[in-house]
Amino acid sequence: MKNIEFERNYEMSPEEKAHSAKIFEQIYAPGGFLEEFSRQMDAIPKVIVPEDAVHYEELLQLCDRFACKHHGRIHGVVDYQHWDAHIDLILPVVEFEDEEDLHLLKEIGEKAHYFCVSAREDGDFHVYVMINYFKELACEEYLDFLKYQILSADEALSSLYAGSRLSEEDQAAAMRIRDLLARFECETSLDRTTAFRTAVNRLLQGEPAGVTAVQVEAQLEELLEHTLDEERGS
Repeated sequence: MKNIEFERNYEMSPEEKAHSAKIFEQIYAPGGFLEEFSRQMDAIPKVIVPEDAVHYEELLQLCDRFACKHHGRIHGVVDYQHWDAHIDLILPVVEFEDEEDLHLLKEIGEKAHYFCVSAREDGDFHVYVMINYFKELACEEYLDFLKYQILSADEALSSLYAGSRLSEEDQAAAMRIRDLLARFECETSLDRTTAFRTAVNRLLQGEPAGVTAVQVEAQLEELLEHTLDEERGS
C-alpha cells in the first residue's frame, strides 16, 4: 500500500518577508509604536484577573514537574513592570513522551495566552509560557482607539499598512479627543475610559455600522458639557 501523504507550502515570498521585516523593525524602533503604546498602557490602572492568577499557579506547578522530569531549569514571575505573569523553562530537549507531558500541552493551550519554544546558542531550548494576569481598567473601544491613534501618528509604520492612516480631519479630531478625555479626568468624576465608552455606545445606538473620530469628538464635547453642568448644579 502507498503512504497517505499531505503536504502544503505556506512560506512567504521574499517580497513578503522583506515587507514583514520592515514592519517589525518599525514597530520596535526607538520611540516607535511599541514604546509609545507601552508608555500609554502603563499609565492605565490595572487589576489582577482572578482566573488568570489561578491558571498561573496551576501551570507553574505543572511546568515545575516537567522541568524536574526532564532535568531542566524553571523560573516563574508575576511581572509588575511588564504587566503579565510568565514561566521560563530551560531544557536540554523538548519532547512530550507520555500522557502527563501531553496533559501539560493541553493545559497550556487552555490557560496560557502565549507559548513559544526557541533554540539557545548553548544548544538548550527555551520554553516561554505567558499568562496575561492583569487587565487594564479600560474598555476595548478605548484601547482600540489608542492603538489606532498611535499607529496613525507613526507615518513610517502606517505607510506599510494600506488604509491604516486617519484622514487629516480625523487626525485633528483624535488629538482633540485626547484633550477632552484629559478634561474628564481633571474636571469631572468620570474617568476617561468611562467617558469614551459612554460616547461610543451612544453613537453605536444610532450608527451601528461604525463611527468616526469626528463623531466621537462631538459626542464627548456634549457629554463633557452635560456632566459639568450636572455636577456643578449638584
